[in-house]
Amino acid sequence: MASAKVKTSFIELARRRQLVDAAIETIAEVGLAKASNAAIAARAQVSPGLINYHFGSRQGLINQMRATIQQRVDEAMQPVEVDDSYVSALEGMLRRFATYCLDNLPAMLVLTQFTRHDQAGGVTEDAERVKGLAELRSFVTEGQDCGQFRPTDARLVASVLMNAMTDLPREIRDRGDADRAVFERDWPSLFVSGIATTVKGADHGAT
Repeated sequence: MASAKVKTSFIELARRRQLVDAAIETIAEVGLAKASNAAIAARAQVSPGLINYHFGSRQGLINQMRATIQQRVDEAMQPVEVDDSYVSALEGMLRRFATYCLDNLPAMLVLTQFTRHDQAGGVTEDAERVKGLAELRSFVTEGQDCGQFRPTDARLVASVLMNAMTDLPREIRDRGDADRAVFERDWPSLFVSGIATTVKGADHGAT
């Protein structure tokens, strides 16, 4: 009996994952407004009724899809090794984000659609954005306290970084012929050079 329950649970998780991925692909292709249950189910090659069965409603699927994308981004942003300075940490974070956008562009464009949809609906900052801004502001402040970042307004820096990260997927899409290095090297260096008090290879603890 226990084995049967485990098998059923595994199948349900696989089906939910299939529907989430189908929703990502569908919204990336036709937009949030046109991504109906029928369209998503057709992409997944399943019955539309399975969406309500697994998620309760279309909105339930959309909410889970958004949470899944954000979770995947958060996991990809984790450093493999501990950074030796705030400057290296910022550069690594932005580079990992750019790499993830390049390798998962449809999903990141979907997140961009949500941001634009929220703004159109009068919601300027959702919970994830507020959380991200707070974390970035704290990070910048800590780097300033250590003398590694310039004494610029930390809230402004956090806002600029957040907006740049939000816009990056569209920039990648619009410049489809650009070399990866433009985004994985040049894009992070714009912000690192703008806030760091030291150059790469120098003593990051110096002022």
